[in-house]
Amino acid sequence: MSSDKCPPQFVFEMMTAQTAREFIAGSETSEETAARIAEAFSGLYDTALLADDLIKAIERILTFIESVNVTDVDLLFESFIYYTANFEDPRTKRNKAPLFGGLLKGRPRDPTRALIASRNFSTYAFGIGQGKAPLKPEDWTPESEKEMEPIMSRLFPKAEPATA
Repeated sequence: MSSDKCPPQFVFEMMTAQTAREFIAGSETSEETAARIAEAFSGLYDTALLADDLIKAIERILTFIESVNVTDVDLLFESFIYYTANFEDPRTKRNKAPLFGGLLKGRPRDPTRALIASRNFSTYAFGIGQGKAPLKPEDWTPESEKEMEPIMSRLFPKAEPATA
């Protein structure tokens, strides 16, 4: 049965990129990282199969990254998040204020979303290599995505100050 409260594909792709970033940079297993990110979205979307789909997507993406020469993987993931938040494709800006329906409204789960996410990431990476897709601007931050604050605040939570 397909839930109609799953993240839209572009949000899933941003989740995938951030999961891969955190997995590569951290000390958690991919399963722990995916479960933590999925849990962060539990109030917004159905997360029943989200962690499993995130793992499937990052496995494909990491296999792709191993097969090509990428000098700054973190910049590539962060730029993909920027790109996905702001563009439908290299020539079409994302409509962040649609007339009907919500930009971040849940959608039915696509069982191929992990495959689509990895394919879109690979296409973006090749676009970067060919100079046809944009890197994130130097001054871009997740906080600058006002329309996507519910997503960005979960993907990039503020670190809690340490108490003495």
